[in-house]
Amino acid sequence: MYGVDSYQEPFWAKSGNFVRGRDPLGIQNSSIATYATLLPGMTNLTLRLRYYGLYLWLLNEYHKLPENHNLKQSVTGQYTFVRRAELIVAFLMENNHPLELAVIGSTYAREHKEEVTEKGYYDIAKGADKLKESIKGSLYWDYTSGALGQYYLGSLINLNLVTVKEGYFERTETNGVDLAEAYDASLSNDTKRVLLERIIEGKLYTTDLEMIDAIALNKTLKGTVEGDFYKNLLVQADSIHAQASFQRKESLQLFLSLLQQEDQDWQTMPLICYNNCKSIALENVTEAEIGWYFYQVNEIVHYGLETIFWALLNTMDGNSFSYNNFIKHVTQLVYSEVKNQFEFNAKDSIVVADSVLFDNGIDTEFLIGKINEVVKTGDSKEGLLYGMLLLISAFNENQHQLEVLKNYAANHQLNTKHGNIVEVTRQYGLDNKAWSFEVFVKKTMQRLLNEHTSVAYAKMGQGEKNLLKFIVEDNFLIHIETMQPNFTNPRLKTLYNFTKDLSFIDNDGKLTMEGRDMLHQITAA
Repeated sequence: MYGVDSYQEPFWAKSGNFVRGRDPLGIQNSSIATYATLLPGMTNLTLRLRYYGLYLWLLNEYHKLPENHNLKQSVTGQYTFVRRAELIVAFLMENNHPLELAVIGSTYAREHKEEVTEKGYYDIAKGADKLKESIKGSLYWDYTSGALGQYYLGSLINLNLVTVKEGYFERTETNGVDLAEAYDASLSNDTKRVLLERIIEGKLYTTDLEMIDAIALNKTLKGTVEGDFYKNLLVQADSIHAQASFQRKESLQLFLSLLQQEDQDWQTMPLICYNNCKSIALENVTEAEIGWYFYQVNEIVHYGLETIFWALLNTMDGNSFSYNNFIKHVTQLVYSEVKNQFEFNAKDSIVVADSVLFDNGIDTEFLIGKINEVVKTGDSKEGLLYGMLLLISAFNENQHQLEVLKNYAANHQLNTKHGNIVEVTRQYGLDNKAWSFEVFVKKTMQRLLNEHTSVAYAKMGQGEKNLLKFIVEDNFLIHIETMQPNFTNPRLKTLYNFTKDLSFIDNDGKLTMEGRDMLHQITAA
């Protein structure tokens, strides 16, 4: 028999080969796909609305360059054109508006703010142009096509603003050109001239900073053609390719309605939709409300599964178990906690567990709070128990709405995403009234260990580094890393920033007159 000390560094699994990952069970993609459906055209990285207009204007101006212009001879030339503009914006914002956040290249601009040449300019080409000999980390942005290609392109395509042809980014002839012209209307002729000259020259003179300040990301959009375009864009149909859906518009309505109320935290919008939808008939709620409800149910079951997995890893750490002995050990931990805390035992069915939880006023919100506490203290026993109970409680609270959840998932191709509530209900036997709590616990832990191994190997097969959090050597479990449970970030920060950019809310997050007018327009439509 071998102890854990014998396996400090298996030849293929030295510590340097393992990398961290936020989704060790591969289940979070169902949540990510859901909020992408609810807020199309937004991501957690596309945080400033005026970048949309800037990029369309840049692509429009690039389109106007003479065909023999040196920047039009290859795709790299277009990337250089865009990259220089991104860095110019970064230096402008760092000099004129240093407190503004979510500015592309801001770290580089801050670090090089004092590096002005004797002739009074920043060397934009040096900091932006990606050449074969460029050293990683030496430029404002490593990705070849800049933040446009890495972060914003998907959103712009989704909003029917940009297409890609032979590697080139092109504005669409409808929305794309319209936004480019709307942005153009916000700039004076001198601003446009100077900005284009500096992009082509690859230099930004400090004396230019006031002249081009009209491109600042925090400029008011109130009463502008550009602002009106963004407002219309947010309430358009979600996609030109699918059956008309307005979940982005409906999400905006929910968001503004929430901000209209006193002392409401906008980050709780999914939870509010969850609490509303789990207890009422859903004939008269919007599609987006059901969508946020679906998202929150997914998040709850994911948190339960990840908590159990965290507790399993935590139990492995520093111990030596064969696979079978480990399963016996952790199931016994759960049974002992059940006996200590609740009026049911391992032999009772999960239906009995449902009933006991309900009778004692224990719901998902209570269990999530308990999990937060036990993760901080590192209590694996309670982590295992509360994770199991959270799964049961989530099903108990929402089983009467399962058909609604199934229909939403099917209508938006979310039923194929690993980890969605419909799949979890079936795979983990939550709807199997004949299962005892004992069987449920054992099968859940076995499945989680197998699921992680399968997911990690699948990602390794796609060329990613080793994501395993434990390995099995000669039937012994070897701990690698413990991952804490976490929730996803559903793009609400982006929605918040957009509403602020459009003056729908003030600096304190309170709804403005413009926000109330927009809410009235959406509600009345």
